[in-house]
Amino acid sequence: MKKRLNIKEFSELLGVSTATISRAFSSRGRISEKTRRHIIEKAEELGYRANIHARSLTSRRTDIVGLFYPSVGSDQPDYFMTEIQLGIQETLLKSDILLQVHPLPPSHTHTSTLESYRNYILSGGLGGIIIVAGSAEAKTLREVAHSADVPYVVIGHMSEEPKQTVSFDNARGAELAGRYFAKTGRKRPAYIGGHLDRRKKQGFRQGLGEIAEALTIHVGGNTFNHGMNAFRELAVGAGQGPDCVLCANDVLAAGFIKAALENEIKVPEDVAVIGFDDVRFARYFTPALSTVSLNLHALGISAAQQLGKLINGEEINAEYIECELILRDSA
Repeated sequence: MKKRLNIKEFSELLGVSTATISRAFSSRGRISEKTRRHIIEKAEELGYRANIHARSLTSRRTDIVGLFYPSVGSDQPDYFMTEIQLGIQETLLKSDILLQVHPLPPSHTHTSTLESYRNYILSGGLGGIIIVAGSAEAKTLREVAHSADVPYVVIGHMSEEPKQTVSFDNARGAELAGRYFAKTGRKRPAYIGGHLDRRKKQGFRQGLGEIAEALTIHVGGNTFNHGMNAFRELAVGAGQGPDCVLCANDVLAAGFIKAALENEIKVPEDVAVIGFDDVRFARYFTPALSTVSLNLHALGISAAQQLGKLINGEEINAEYIECELILRDSA
Protein backbone atom coordinates (compact mmCIF):
# COMPACT_ATOMS: atom_id res chain seq x y z
CA MET A 1 0.00 0.00 0.00
CA LYS A 2 1.33 3.45 -0.87
CA LYS A 3 2.67 5.80 1.80
CA ARG A 4 0.07 8.21 3.11
CA LEU A 5 0.66 11.93 3.27
CA ASN A 6 0.88 13.44 6.72
CA ILE A 7 -0.89 16.70 7.51
CA LYS A 8 2.26 18.83 7.06
CA GLU A 9 2.99 17.36 3.60
CA PHE A 10 -0.63 17.74 2.56
CA SER A 11 -0.88 21.35 3.75
CA GLU A 12 2.32 22.27 1.86
CA LEU A 13 0.93 20.78 -1.36
CA LEU A 14 -2.25 22.84 -1.02
CA GLY A 15 -0.53 26.01 0.22
CA VAL A 16 -2.66 26.31 3.35
CA SER A 17 -1.94 25.96 7.04
CA THR A 18 -2.25 22.70 8.96
CA ALA A 19 -4.86 24.44 11.11
CA THR A 20 -7.01 25.01 8.03
CA ILE A 21 -6.69 21.34 7.11
CA SER A 22 -7.81 20.34 10.60
CA ARG A 23 -10.81 22.68 10.46
CA ALA A 24 -11.90 21.25 7.11
CA PHE A 25 -12.18 17.74 8.53
CA SER A 26 -13.37 18.52 12.03
CA SER A 27 -16.00 21.12 11.00
CA ARG A 28 -14.72 23.25 13.89
CA GLY A 29 -13.43 26.79 13.61
CA ARG A 30 -14.03 29.36 10.89
CA ILE A 31 -13.61 28.08 7.34
CA SER A 32 -15.64 28.74 4.21
CA GLU A 33 -17.65 25.93 2.65
CA LYS A 34 -15.81 26.45 -0.64
CA THR A 35 -12.43 25.97 1.04
CA ARG A 36 -13.63 22.97 3.03
CA ARG A 37 -14.94 21.19 -0.07
CA HIS A 38 -11.75 21.99 -2.00
CA ILE A 39 -9.59 20.46 0.73
CA ILE A 40 -11.75 17.32 0.96
CA GLU A 41 -11.69 16.87 -2.84
CA LYS A 42 -7.91 17.26 -2.93
CA ALA A 43 -7.61 14.78 -0.07
CA GLU A 44 -9.43 12.18 -2.17
CA GLU A 45 -7.25 12.99 -5.17
CA LEU A 46 -3.95 12.84 -3.30
CA GLY A 47 -4.78 10.07 -0.83
CA TYR A 48 -4.61 12.09 2.37
CA ARG A 49 -6.46 10.94 5.50
CA ALA A 50 -6.93 13.20 8.52
CA ASN A 51 -6.39 10.85 11.43
CA ILE A 52 -8.63 11.93 14.29
CA HIS A 53 -7.79 9.23 16.82
CA ALA A 54 -4.56 9.27 18.79
CA ARG A 55 -3.95 5.62 18.06
CA SER A 56 -4.28 6.28 14.34
CA LEU A 57 -1.48 8.83 14.55
CA THR A 58 0.97 6.25 15.82
CA SER A 59 -0.13 2.92 14.37
CA ARG A 60 -1.98 4.03 11.22
CA ARG A 61 -5.05 2.00 12.21
CA THR A 62 -8.13 2.20 14.38
CA ASP A 63 -10.15 -0.44 16.16
CA ILE A 64 -13.33 0.34 14.21
CA VAL A 65 -14.58 -1.06 10.88
CA GLY A 66 -17.56 0.46 9.05
CA LEU A 67 -20.23 -1.54 7.22
CA PHE A 68 -22.09 0.46 4.53
CA TYR A 69 -25.08 -1.07 2.77
CA PRO A 70 -27.97 0.09 0.54
CA SER A 71 -31.07 0.55 2.65
CA VAL A 72 -34.29 -1.06 1.41
CA GLY A 73 -36.23 1.85 2.85
CA SER A 74 -38.63 -0.40 4.77
CA ASP A 75 -39.97 -0.09 8.31
CA GLN A 76 -39.31 -3.81 8.80
CA PRO A 77 -36.02 -5.54 9.68
CA ASP A 78 -33.56 -6.19 6.86
CA TYR A 79 -32.99 -9.90 7.42
CA PHE A 80 -30.55 -10.14 4.51
CA MET A 81 -28.19 -7.63 6.10
CA THR A 82 -28.68 -9.02 9.60
CA GLU A 83 -27.31 -12.42 8.55
CA ILE A 84 -24.27 -10.85 6.87
CA GLN A 85 -23.67 -8.51 9.79
CA LEU A 86 -23.60 -11.40 12.27
CA GLY A 87 -20.82 -13.09 10.31
CA ILE A 88 -18.81 -9.88 10.11
CA GLN A 89 -19.27 -8.99 13.76
CA GLU A 90 -18.36 -12.43 15.11
CA THR A 91 -15.15 -12.43 13.06
CA LEU A 92 -14.06 -8.90 13.96
CA LEU A 93 -14.65 -9.40 17.68
CA LYS A 94 -12.05 -12.16 17.70
CA SER A 95 -9.52 -9.42 16.87
CA ASP A 96 -11.06 -6.90 19.31
CA ILE A 97 -12.32 -4.77 16.41
CA LEU A 98 -15.69 -3.04 16.67
CA LEU A 99 -18.25 -2.80 13.87
CA GLN A 100 -20.22 0.33 13.02
CA VAL A 101 -23.24 -0.13 10.74
CA HIS A 102 -24.23 2.64 8.31
CA PRO A 103 -27.25 2.26 5.99
CA LEU A 104 -26.84 4.11 2.70
CA PRO A 105 -29.75 6.41 1.83
CA PRO A 106 -31.75 5.72 -1.35
CA SER A 107 -30.58 7.48 -4.52
CA HIS A 108 -31.10 11.25 -4.69
CA THR A 109 -32.21 11.53 -1.04
CA HIS A 110 -30.36 12.62 2.08
CA THR A 111 -27.25 13.70 0.18
CA SER A 112 -25.94 15.21 3.41
CA THR A 113 -25.80 11.70 4.90
CA LEU A 114 -23.67 10.44 2.03
CA GLU A 115 -21.42 13.47 2.34
CA SER A 116 -20.93 12.82 6.07
CA TYR A 117 -19.98 9.23 5.29
CA ARG A 118 -17.43 10.45 2.74
CA ASN A 119 -15.90 12.79 5.28
CA TYR A 120 -15.85 10.12 7.96
CA ILE A 121 -13.95 7.71 5.72
CA LEU A 122 -11.48 10.43 4.74
CA SER A 123 -10.98 11.50 8.35
CA GLY A 124 -9.28 8.27 9.35
CA GLY A 125 -11.93 7.35 11.89
CA LEU A 126 -12.23 3.88 10.39
CA GLY A 127 -9.51 1.29 10.07
CA GLY A 128 -11.31 -0.21 7.07
CA ILE A 129 -14.73 -0.50 5.48
CA ILE A 130 -16.99 -3.18 4.05
CA ILE A 131 -19.39 -2.04 1.32
CA VAL A 132 -22.41 -3.99 0.10
CA ALA A 133 -22.81 -3.40 -3.63
CA GLY A 134 -26.04 -2.51 -5.37
CA SER A 135 -26.32 1.27 -5.55
CA ALA A 136 -24.61 4.36 -6.93
CA GLU A 137 -23.89 5.42 -3.35
CA ALA A 138 -22.00 2.19 -2.70
CA LYS A 139 -19.86 2.86 -5.76
CA THR A 140 -19.16 6.39 -4.54
CA LEU A 141 -17.89 5.18 -1.16
CA ARG A 142 -15.74 2.55 -2.84
CA GLU A 143 -14.15 5.33 -4.93
CA VAL A 144 -13.56 7.42 -1.79
CA ALA A 145 -11.87 4.52 0.00
CA HIS A 146 -9.81 3.62 -3.05
CA SER A 147 -8.55 7.18 -3.60
CA ALA A 148 -7.76 7.67 0.10
CA ASP A 149 -5.99 4.31 0.43
CA VAL A 150 -8.44 3.08 3.08
CA PRO A 151 -8.65 -0.75 3.21
CA TYR A 152 -12.01 -1.91 1.85
CA VAL A 153 -13.87 -5.01 0.69
CA VAL A 154 -16.99 -5.09 -1.49
CA ILE A 155 -19.72 -7.69 -0.91
CA GLY A 156 -21.51 -8.49 -4.17
CA HIS A 157 -20.98 -7.44 -7.76
CA MET A 158 -19.30 -4.14 -8.62
CA SER A 159 -17.70 -3.87 -12.06
CA GLU A 160 -15.28 -1.19 -10.88
CA GLU A 161 -13.80 -3.59 -8.31
CA PRO A 162 -12.59 -6.94 -9.71
CA LYS A 163 -10.31 -7.96 -6.85
CA GLN A 164 -11.29 -6.84 -3.35
CA THR A 165 -14.66 -8.58 -3.38
CA VAL A 166 -16.62 -11.38 -1.78
CA SER A 167 -19.31 -12.28 -4.29
CA PHE A 168 -22.23 -14.63 -4.75
CA ASP A 169 -24.30 -15.60 -7.80
CA ASN A 170 -27.96 -14.56 -7.55
CA ALA A 171 -28.59 -15.65 -11.11
CA ARG A 172 -27.28 -19.16 -10.48
CA GLY A 173 -29.45 -19.57 -7.40
CA ALA A 174 -32.59 -18.45 -9.25
CA GLU A 175 -31.71 -20.75 -12.15
CA LEU A 176 -31.64 -23.72 -9.77
CA ALA A 177 -35.15 -22.81 -8.57
CA GLY A 178 -36.41 -22.54 -12.17
CA ARG A 179 -34.94 -25.90 -13.09
CA TYR A 180 -36.58 -27.52 -10.09
CA PHE A 181 -40.01 -26.16 -10.99
CA ALA A 182 -39.64 -27.33 -14.60
CA LYS A 183 -38.39 -30.77 -13.52
CA THR A 184 -41.32 -31.31 -11.14
CA GLY A 185 -43.91 -30.61 -13.83
CA ARG A 186 -45.02 -27.10 -12.95
CA LYS A 187 -46.49 -25.14 -15.86
CA ARG A 188 -47.42 -21.63 -14.69
CA PRO A 189 -44.44 -19.95 -13.00
CA ALA A 190 -44.39 -16.52 -11.37
CA TYR A 191 -41.64 -14.34 -9.98
CA ILE A 192 -42.30 -11.90 -7.13
CA GLY A 193 -39.66 -9.20 -7.27
CA GLY A 194 -37.70 -7.44 -4.55
CA HIS A 195 -34.70 -5.16 -4.05
CA LEU A 196 -31.88 -5.13 -6.66
CA ASP A 197 -32.95 -8.42 -8.27
CA ARG A 198 -32.29 -8.10 -12.01
CA ARG A 199 -29.90 -11.06 -11.94
CA LYS A 200 -32.44 -13.21 -10.13
CA LYS A 201 -35.10 -12.63 -12.79
CA GLN A 202 -32.66 -13.45 -15.57
CA GLY A 203 -31.47 -16.64 -13.91
CA PHE A 204 -35.00 -17.81 -13.08
CA ARG A 205 -36.14 -17.35 -16.66
CA GLN A 206 -33.17 -19.32 -17.92
CA GLY A 207 -33.76 -22.18 -15.49
CA LEU A 208 -37.44 -22.50 -16.43
CA GLY A 209 -36.59 -23.44 -20.00
CA GLU A 210 -39.67 -23.95 -22.18
CA ILE A 211 -42.17 -22.96 -19.49
CA ALA A 212 -40.54 -19.50 -19.27
CA GLU A 213 -43.05 -18.44 -21.96
CA ALA A 214 -45.76 -18.61 -19.28
CA LEU A 215 -43.76 -16.63 -16.69
CA THR A 216 -45.59 -13.86 -14.81
CA ILE A 217 -43.55 -11.10 -13.20
CA HIS A 218 -44.95 -9.28 -10.16
CA VAL A 219 -43.26 -6.16 -8.84
CA GLY A 220 -43.44 -7.46 -5.25
CA GLY A 221 -41.47 -5.45 -2.68
CA ASN A 222 -39.56 -6.26 0.50
CA THR A 223 -42.06 -6.88 3.26
CA PHE A 224 -44.39 -9.56 4.57
CA ASN A 225 -47.41 -7.49 3.47
CA HIS A 226 -46.00 -7.18 -0.04
CA GLY A 227 -45.97 -10.97 -0.23
CA MET A 228 -49.60 -11.18 0.90
CA ASN A 229 -50.62 -8.54 -1.63
CA ALA A 230 -48.80 -10.41 -4.40
CA PHE A 231 -50.87 -13.53 -3.68
CA ARG A 232 -54.12 -11.59 -4.01
CA GLU A 233 -53.06 -9.80 -7.19
CA LEU A 234 -51.84 -13.00 -8.87
CA ALA A 235 -55.28 -14.58 -8.29
CA VAL A 236 -54.00 -18.00 -7.28
CA GLY A 237 -56.53 -20.83 -7.00
CA ALA A 238 -58.91 -23.22 -8.75
CA GLY A 239 -56.39 -24.02 -11.48
CA GLN A 240 -55.83 -20.34 -12.18
CA GLY A 241 -52.83 -18.10 -11.64
CA PRO A 242 -49.36 -19.51 -11.02
CA ASP A 243 -48.72 -23.04 -9.77
CA CYS A 244 -45.15 -22.21 -8.70
CA VAL A 245 -43.59 -19.02 -7.38
CA LEU A 246 -40.04 -17.82 -6.77
CA CYS A 247 -39.89 -14.88 -4.35
CA ALA A 248 -36.96 -12.44 -4.30
CA ASN A 249 -36.58 -12.88 -0.52
CA ASP A 250 -37.84 -15.13 2.25
CA VAL A 251 -40.02 -12.45 3.84
CA LEU A 252 -42.02 -12.09 0.62
CA ALA A 253 -42.39 -15.87 0.45
CA ALA A 254 -43.66 -16.04 4.03
CA GLY A 255 -46.29 -13.38 3.33
CA PHE A 256 -47.36 -15.14 0.12
CA ILE A 257 -47.74 -18.48 1.91
CA LYS A 258 -49.76 -16.96 4.76
CA ALA A 259 -52.22 -15.42 2.27
CA ALA A 260 -52.45 -18.73 0.41
CA LEU A 261 -53.26 -20.74 3.53
CA GLU A 262 -55.83 -18.16 4.65
CA ASN A 263 -57.57 -18.68 1.30
CA GLU A 264 -57.43 -22.49 1.59
CA ILE A 265 -54.81 -22.82 -1.15
CA LYS A 266 -52.54 -25.77 -0.40
CA VAL A 267 -48.76 -25.29 -0.36
CA PRO A 268 -47.08 -26.96 -2.21
CA GLU A 269 -49.90 -29.00 -3.78
CA ASP A 270 -51.72 -26.07 -5.41
CA VAL A 271 -48.77 -23.70 -5.56
CA ALA A 272 -45.11 -24.44 -4.80
CA VAL A 273 -43.17 -21.58 -3.22
CA ILE A 274 -39.42 -20.96 -3.05
CA GLY A 275 -37.89 -17.98 -1.24
CA PHE A 276 -34.44 -16.45 -1.43
CA ASP A 277 -31.58 -15.92 1.09
CA ASP A 278 -32.35 -18.70 3.64
CA VAL A 279 -32.60 -16.35 6.59
CA ARG A 280 -32.86 -18.10 9.94
CA PHE A 281 -36.63 -18.03 10.37
CA ALA A 282 -37.15 -19.86 7.03
CA ARG A 283 -36.58 -23.32 8.50
CA TYR A 284 -38.97 -22.70 11.41
CA PHE A 285 -41.82 -21.28 9.34
CA THR A 286 -44.87 -23.54 8.69
CA PRO A 287 -44.64 -25.01 6.14
CA ALA A 288 -40.83 -24.95 6.35
CA LEU A 289 -39.68 -22.66 3.57
CA SER A 290 -37.82 -23.95 0.52
CA THR A 291 -35.29 -21.31 -0.44
CA VAL A 292 -32.12 -20.39 -2.27
CA SER A 293 -29.32 -20.12 0.26
CA LEU A 294 -26.65 -17.49 -0.41
CA ASN A 295 -24.81 -18.56 2.75
CA LEU A 296 -25.06 -15.02 4.09
CA HIS A 297 -23.31 -15.75 7.37
CA ALA A 298 -20.34 -17.18 5.46
CA LEU A 299 -20.34 -14.07 3.26
CA GLY A 300 -19.95 -11.89 6.33
CA ILE A 301 -17.17 -14.04 7.77
CA SER A 302 -15.25 -14.03 4.49
CA ALA A 303 -15.59 -10.26 4.05
CA ALA A 304 -14.27 -9.60 7.56
CA GLN A 305 -11.37 -12.01 7.06
CA GLN A 306 -10.43 -10.43 3.74
CA LEU A 307 -10.55 -6.94 5.22
CA GLY A 308 -8.34 -8.07 8.09
CA LYS A 309 -5.70 -9.18 5.60
CA LEU A 310 -5.78 -5.79 3.86
CA ILE A 311 -5.49 -3.93 7.15
CA ASN A 312 -2.41 -6.01 7.93
CA GLY A 313 -0.83 -5.09 4.60
CA GLU A 314 -1.52 -8.36 2.78
CA GLU A 315 -2.85 -8.64 -0.77
CA ILE A 316 -6.09 -10.47 -1.46
CA ASN A 317 -7.94 -11.97 -4.41
CA ALA A 318 -11.68 -12.08 -5.10
CA GLU A 319 -13.61 -14.64 -3.04
CA TYR A 320 -16.72 -16.47 -4.24
CA ILE A 321 -19.34 -18.07 -1.98
CA GLU A 322 -21.44 -20.85 -3.51
CA CYS A 323 -25.24 -20.74 -3.35
CA GLU A 324 -27.53 -23.76 -3.09
CA LEU A 325 -31.19 -24.70 -3.40
CA ILE A 326 -32.59 -25.82 -0.05
CA LEU A 327 -35.75 -27.89 -0.45
CA ARG A 328 -38.10 -28.02 2.51
CA ASP A 329 -41.90 -28.32 2.75
CA SER A 330 -43.14 -25.36 0.67
CA ALA A 331 -41.96 -26.76 -2.69
